[in-house]
Amino acid sequence: MGSAVTEDGIRQNLQDYAKAGLGGVHIIPIYGVKGYEKQFVPFMSDRWLQLLEYTLQQAATLRMGVDLTLGTGWPYGGPQVTPTMAAQQFQVEEYPFQPGQTIRRADLKGKGEVLAITAIMTNGDTLVVPKPFGPEVLWQAEKRTGKVYVLRMTPTGQQVKRAAPGGEGPVLDHFDTQAVQTYLQGFTKLKTYFANKPDKIRAVYNDSYEAYGANWTPGFLNEFKQRRGYDLRQYLPVLQKEGQLSLAEKRVLGDYHATIADLLRDAFTKTWTNWAKQQGYLVRNEAHGSPGNLLDLYALSDMPETEYFGSKPFDIPGYRMDPSYEESRFGRPDPMILKFASSSAHVAGKPLVTSETSTWLADHFKVSLAQIKPIIDESFISGINHVFYHGIPYSPPGEAWPGWLFYASTNYNQQSHFWRDFPELNRYITDCQRLLQTGKPDGDVLLYFPIHDLWHSPGTSGGTHALDVHANANRWLLGRPIGQTAADLQRQGFQYDYISDLQLTQCRPATNGSVTTSGGANYKMIVVPPTEFLPLETLQALDKLAKQGVKVLFVKNRPSLVAGYHQVVNRQKALETLNQQMASRSRVADDVVQGLNGWQIRREPLVDNGLAFIRKKQADGWQYFVANLQNKYNTGRIRLAVNANSIELVDPLHQRRGFVPKERVGAGMIEIPLTLAPGESVFINAFESMRKGSPWPGQPLATNGYSLTGNWLIRFIDGAPFIPKPVSTSKLVSWTTLGDTATQWFSGTARYSLNFTVPDNLRSQPNLWLDLGDVREVAEVRLNGQPVGKAWSLPYRLPLPNGLLKQQNTLEVDVRNLSFNRMRYLDSQKVPWRKFYDINMVDIQYKPFDASKRPPVESGLLGPVQLVGEQR
Repeated sequence: MGSAVTEDGIRQNLQDYAKAGLGGVHIIPIYGVKGYEKQFVPFMSDRWLQLLEYTLQQAATLRMGVDLTLGTGWPYGGPQVTPTMAAQQFQVEEYPFQPGQTIRRADLKGKGEVLAITAIMTNGDTLVVPKPFGPEVLWQAEKRTGKVYVLRMTPTGQQVKRAAPGGEGPVLDHFDTQAVQTYLQGFTKLKTYFANKPDKIRAVYNDSYEAYGANWTPGFLNEFKQRRGYDLRQYLPVLQKEGQLSLAEKRVLGDYHATIADLLRDAFTKTWTNWAKQQGYLVRNEAHGSPGNLLDLYALSDMPETEYFGSKPFDIPGYRMDPSYEESRFGRPDPMILKFASSSAHVAGKPLVTSETSTWLADHFKVSLAQIKPIIDESFISGINHVFYHGIPYSPPGEAWPGWLFYASTNYNQQSHFWRDFPELNRYITDCQRLLQTGKPDGDVLLYFPIHDLWHSPGTSGGTHALDVHANANRWLLGRPIGQTAADLQRQGFQYDYISDLQLTQCRPATNGSVTTSGGANYKMIVVPPTEFLPLETLQALDKLAKQGVKVLFVKNRPSLVAGYHQVVNRQKALETLNQQMASRSRVADDVVQGLNGWQIRREPLVDNGLAFIRKKQADGWQYFVANLQNKYNTGRIRLAVNANSIELVDPLHQRRGFVPKERVGAGMIEIPLTLAPGESVFINAFESMRKGSPWPGQPLATNGYSLTGNWLIRFIDGAPFIPKPVSTSKLVSWTTLGDTATQWFSGTARYSLNFTVPDNLRSQPNLWLDLGDVREVAEVRLNGQPVGKAWSLPYRLPLPNGLLKQQNTLEVDVRNLSFNRMRYLDSQKVPWRKFYDINMVDIQYKPFDASKRPPVESGLLGPVQLVGEQR
């Protein structure tokens, strides 16, 4: 914030992060903190570079990586962006004329540079007025009647969002190669500065596109003519038309959107990634929010990066969703959206897929680790294997709580209420990613993404189609036929990846009728969802693959219309001819699942149990990551669609592993026992070879166990703003309803103590688990003075070491709650902690944040607490 950092602060923060289990940091300079203006360090100044060098040195000693946003805030822009380099937008003005009428420059309504003038007569004739336009007379109607259309270009006026001191300025024109190159030239000083220094930046980063209203660039008309083959000036009315469009108008509009996408890919993304490679950096790119084809943009980066934004109501007993979250406004996170980044990585052969994770999961001071884990698990299932938290604001050591905060929840820094327990989440993610990063893609279906159907319609974001990961995803994916097809595949257990037009043209046939992508991944077939407009080149590529034995399935229909307007008559005939020729070497089905029948495409039946999964190929078989994110399955037998000879289970949360028996139940299908409660996850290693090892120790049963009851003593041992007096209770309820009024403000740790007796027959039973029931929010357990572990995710269960239970026992549970109740006290006392420039602090609905007007959140051990047996 404000780049107001010091060497001491950098060193201590990095040491804290490393100790907590973080593998690296990503530097994003943003707006500053009021009262610290003298400490602001201008972006890219000599002092700023010195501090970056010190950060790299300290990170290297801690074996941490450092990534850097190539700018401040987002999107790219800043003081080096001149008016000719800034983001641009078009507008089309319409002027009716009568015979003999003269339209002069003074008659024009708009502002900005006039790029083109087109006259369209009532008889349909079109006349493009050549440049240069006269200083006064723009159009002389003579004896004709019609309309004149004037195309103008003006800057969008957007400034960099959340910019840091020294980084303020206009947003860059992402469609202009020269503008992008000039912008990047300002960062070559990084390479020069660090040329002879041992520590380097790992990767550069592009945040969400979010260039609002940008839909033009000075060279667009020339680029359009070169790429699409005709002059857009003849069709200016199409750019401004809303509502019902003719088929010809749809095609012109499709060409406009395709050109915008091409420019974003070529002028910005290719230019930037090539520059980064020359400088020696890896690239992380958040392509979403842009009007390009996400699959092509993601694929150009070393690490395609998606975003898990917002919350959703997981059907896991005890899972809480912030009631203030507005799904209608922000949307619902969905694996089908996350898979665009992982699909590009799989198709292009990129080993790492990253994610900006848990943005606005809940309101400030309300996010728990138990809310984060299902999001992490769903990300892994969607192909993510390199998680980035959003976010960790640098806060100076010694700064009074709550320290420096970023406006978008969730907060992961040292002031977070879960900081003491943060290493538990980090260890879990590290162990999972260590396994997930070793596997190769093992999808069977390539699902074509029919973006031209979207492009052949009016845009909704400044005239373009911005493909973002928020509520807008309903419009471009979830609510369209492609979304329904993807949902059907996912729901039925078929593993798929999306593929673009460009990526399809780069595929080649492989053995046994499979298809190989440019990155070397193999798939068994290609599915084309219901599609209306298709580029001729795409159908030609499909036909070529089908001729060589690749399975091609069209859902509901073959695409009937060729995309684009240039030479449309000839290309439409060619499309229709190809469709006829492909009839004998492809398949059409009303339903995608029905269409897959008989083609030996693996279906994973474990989805019938309500389990979510990703399957990856290993050197000696397959690796499954399975998560139970519903309340449908608990214990039983599941089937896996692989020919494996030995099965090993790995529990990344409790760090346990072991082999289970398997039974072959058909060709390419085995069955294994599995107990997996809602909220839990497991790796299943399915080896082709025969392997032996320790047997799987088992998981706790979901049935009711032996309840631990009695008189609980609650002592508040650490926290703020006050330490409440001890409380004794026989009923486990929120501590905010017990004792003195201080419990309503308290945030910290309370120790629950209980003396209890265990019957001999239960005490002699091996492999017991302690089920804590409802915990708000983390529990650290000791039994008879011995540590048992931390329970921080749903379900709150811990395995008990054999022999630890006695006839008479003492259980101690240290419970840490959220910090929201403490913030209620600060706001009620009008403590001036909101001291941030720009957006300052808002709640999850982007309204001014004030905790004093909210009720206290439940806190403590709510139970019931039980001893439960184990299912092997």
